Amino acid sequence: MLAYPTAAVVIARSEGLPLAKVLGFSFAGYLLFGLGALPVGLLTDHIQARWVVRAGVLGVGLAMVAVGLAPVGNALAWALAALGSFAALYHPAGLGLISRTVRARGRALGLNGMCGNVGIAAAPVATELLAETYGWRSAYLVLGGLLLALGVAVAFLPIEEPAPGSQMRDEHHHDSRERFELFAVLMVGVMLAGFAYRANTVAQPAYYAERVKDVGYGTATSLAYAVGTVGQYAGGWLADRYDLRLLYLGFHALGVPFALAMSVLTGVPLVVAAAVYLFFSVGMQPIENSLVARFTPDRWRSTGYGIKFSVAFGVGALAVRAVEGFLEHYSLSGLFVAVAGIGTTIAAVAGWLAWKTRGRPIYNH
Repeated sequence: MLAYPTAAVVIARSEGLPLAKVLGFSFAGYLLFGLGALPVGLLTDHIQARWVVRAGVLGVGLAMVAVGLAPVGNALAWALAALGSFAALYHPAGLGLISRTVRARGRALGLNGMCGNVGIAAAPVATELLAETYGWRSAYLVLGGLLLALGVAVAFLPIEEPAPGSQMRDEHHHDSRERFELFAVLMVGVMLAGFAYRANTVAQPAYYAERVKDVGYGTATSLAYAVGTVGQYAGGWLADRYDLRLLYLGFHALGVPFALAMSVLTGVPLVVAAAVYLFFSVGMQPIENSLVARFTPDRWRSTGYGIKFSVAFGVGALAVRAVEGFLEHYSLSGLFVAVAGIGTTIAAVAGWLAWKTRGRPIYNH
């Protein structure tokens, strides 16, 4: 899915279509990417998570090949929708599996996110190079082939996990009602962060194509997300050592000024500001995922992650329409002012969460 905003620049140019229309083809895919997470989480809490992970990787590979073969128009939108549906399988199953089986949970979640962000960082530059040299379809065919090969490898990978419904550890120090309230508050922050993340992801390649001349738009996107990958590792490392509430507040608050700077900068300074913003906005994810684990029982862990990613990615899909609207009526710079405003609101939510649990720090162990 994250290769598409970069491919969209080439599709719009080669097909003579408005960029807003081409970006709009991905709306259903992003929506299903999010909304599919909840039923997947419910299913995963009753079956072996490893089978869900395997099906997701293979399905994404097949769907990417379908995108590469689809005619531009409704067929492309349907192929992207299939891609989003299969991509929805991983997060609830994969993160639920990690959180229930790995003792150093924060570091493991950070490493998982870091590997994901290596893909996010590599996808734009790989897509740009393939699309500009051989056509945008080649990018999806090559990446889809690689995912299919990975899916075959994962299918034979031995994965140990507890039986569905078993309880490995449930070390929470909150009663069930308060746990539900804290989870609900956290979901408000997740919803806002999901919108900001998707808006930023969809807009960055086009924004760099407009404002950065020193490097290609795909390369600029990849460089910024590479720093976000470092943020994932840092966030996971910190999550195993310090109060999760204060880390969540700090990461969101520190990202705000850099999102605001993105609205006025150009060239290399813009890429630097975007990189620092992504360090914090992406780096907070293992902290956020650790909080989800602390606020959900082990037996419903994948369901908890399913709710989280349905909220984050489902609402985040609306950002595709928001970016489309900005492109039709306003400049993209205004979008990053809005992203900074959303970040400020998330910091306020995180502050309320810390106040609600004052005197009771929340750790990953």
